[in-house]
Amino acid sequence: MRYLLYCIVQRGTNEPILQPGITVVAAHGLVAVVARVEETSWAPGVSSVLAFEKVVEAIYACRPVIPLRYGCLMESEIAILRLLEEHHGEYEALLDRLGGMTEMGIRVLCPARPRVSPGSSLSPGAAYLASVRKRYSSGGSLAPEEAELADRFGDLLSGCYTEQRREISPADQGRLLSLYFLTPKTGVEQFRNQARLISPPAGTKLLFSGPWPPYNFAASAG
Repeated sequence: MRYLLYCIVQRGTNEPILQPGITVVAAHGLVAVVARVEETSWAPGVSSVLAFEKVVEAIYACRPVIPLRYGCLMESEIAILRLLEEHHGEYEALLDRLGGMTEMGIRVLCPARPRVSPGSSLSPGAAYLASVRKRYSSGGSLAPEEAELADRFGDLLSGCYTEQRREISPADQGRLLSLYFLTPKTGVEQFRNQARLISPPAGTKLLFSGPWPPYNFAASAG
């Protein structure tokens, strides 16, 4: 039997209302929301991830949380208590930082474009394939034009968020630039209104999302 961690919250007079099968482990003024899982029942699937996220969102709706990604497993209740003991100062500071905040997102689908170097002896088709390999092999590094685009969007949304995270990943038709913004809950509409003014570069597609629990700003958890 192992424990699946959902989130960490501050201990209060009213503990979160939980679904059957979900419980809490409390120590040092903190509460870890967990569920005991069998080894054979834990294999991730879409329905499992969605159910997990609903639990986190329900708790987040009424109090600040440090949301954990699906799949954070602990071996025992003792291990959870040790986690809270060793990191309680860090978690308390993180909860203070995330209090009253939410996460908004913008995803930008950037099409792959051929890049032919001056004097290249490659054919246009070979040059295109070489450029795609180069872009995909860059891993989590943004290409200069992607970083410039992320900076431009950040400037356009200035005043609507306090922190930004960005990541890049391969997509079927190019590269997916994901931008995450830590935004005051009271400023969601302001963010949306400002985001609607963004004019995407030709050939790109935008997808706006949020508000969500601030998963991408809880990197120090776990």
